[in-house]
Amino acid sequence: MTPLSDPKAKMEIGQGGRNTRYGEIQADEFLRELKGKRAIKTYREMRSNDSTIGAVMYAVEQVLRDNQYKVVPANDSVEAKAEAQFVEQILSDMEHSFDDHISEALSFLTYGFSSFEVVYKRRAGNNPTNKKKHSKYNDGRMGVRKIASRAQWTINQFDINIKTGEFLGIKQDVGNYLAGGATIPVNKLIHYKTTNINNDPSGRSILRNAFTAYQYLKRLQEIEVIAIERELHGVPIGRIPAEYLSPDATDNQKSLRAQFETILRDLKLNEQGYGLLPSDVYHDADGKPTNNRLMDLELITSNGSRNIDIDPVIRRYQHDIARSLLAELLMLGGGANGSYALSQSKTDLFLRSLESYLDVLFEGLNKQLIEPLWALNGLNPDLMPKLKAGDIAPYDLKELGSFIRNLNGADLPIVEHPETVGRLMEMAKLPYDTDKDKEILQRRRDDEQAKLRVEREQNVNPQEDTSNDR
Repeated sequence: MTPLSDPKAKMEIGQGGRNTRYGEIQADEFLRELKGKRAIKTYREMRSNDSTIGAVMYAVEQVLRDNQYKVVPANDSVEAKAEAQFVEQILSDMEHSFDDHISEALSFLTYGFSSFEVVYKRRAGNNPTNKKKHSKYNDGRMGVRKIASRAQWTINQFDINIKTGEFLGIKQDVGNYLAGGATIPVNKLIHYKTTNINNDPSGRSILRNAFTAYQYLKRLQEIEVIAIERELHGVPIGRIPAEYLSPDATDNQKSLRAQFETILRDLKLNEQGYGLLPSDVYHDADGKPTNNRLMDLELITSNGSRNIDIDPVIRRYQHDIARSLLAELLMLGGGANGSYALSQSKTDLFLRSLESYLDVLFEGLNKQLIEPLWALNGLNPDLMPKLKAGDIAPYDLKELGSFIRNLNGADLPIVEHPETVGRLMEMAKLPYDTDKDKEILQRRRDDEQAKLRVEREQNVNPQEDTSNDR
């Protein structure tokens, strides 16, 4: 065993995986289709082409964009509240909206990661000559001009410290703008990732477990379309003389055969579908024409019904995809089975997963946006606020009301705690002023204390009743 006095005992020796050495995208993945830029292409295809995945990702994006975030001050001091207002100003003073950034950042769910370059600016007021330097504020502090997206398919490699495996930045392909591409350092990046397995900067796409089902579903849908097309207009069958099929056929015969094969291949029942054939017929031994044409074409249709019903198989794979994304609730109502309790549990699970996604985003913003801004401006770290996501899952007000009644019945009146009341009103999405209620509560307490003092004074010096002395 290496003693603690040995310098090696204080060094990091091992590495998390191959990815931390070479900086490849999805380097530890065992499927070739899901490695490197092929992974980005595959996940992009899944996100864009599959209706189930598209519906789930659209639902996720719309729900998370509607989230009401807030900036929480470090404490109740005036200075801390002023710094929280500074962060709110930063988010409203960018070239794009904060909601737009959240929408773009959510691509880390599809690809496993998403990267953004933070572009700073000096808050020096209106600048009519250069709109890039324009700011609504004029305090001289450093703010944020934009959080610029760096698309996953433009990233060639992660910049990794070979010795320690530390993530140093991204290497981006920017065409002919810079020879060899551009390397964006980590101190200018906001880098989101779904997981932290093996310290892999590329994370893990939430579509990974849906890949197999997507592949089978894609093939089945193609087969289904072809089968329906063939079933509707039949399979074209052509007949030509045997000499045209012989290996010894002349060039003219081969050319005619190729044209006929093209007609058979492209023949469809639409406004452009037709078959053009010569009207020449065979002649008998006496040289007289017969009713048999030299070339013929017909459509054959299937008799009876198919033994395999492909629709349930397709539905099964669609359910597998939705289930892998914890979004099977979108498939409810498509069949005869199901219950309210089942839908409620699946909905709660889906919304809880969305809350975890949002936590990843806001933790990344606090660590990679707010902290660098604080250091850049030389501000007091004790006054640094935090961005906090709002609640996504709606609360059952009926159950919440029963809980509040139970608290009051146990002689625990929540009206004595304005912060608790404020939180409850926030959960019910009702307006409430905590500071104002604190003032009202304090005045009520002062009045009660004054009333108690008067009663004590009256008990110490009771007034004589002289009504019976008359």
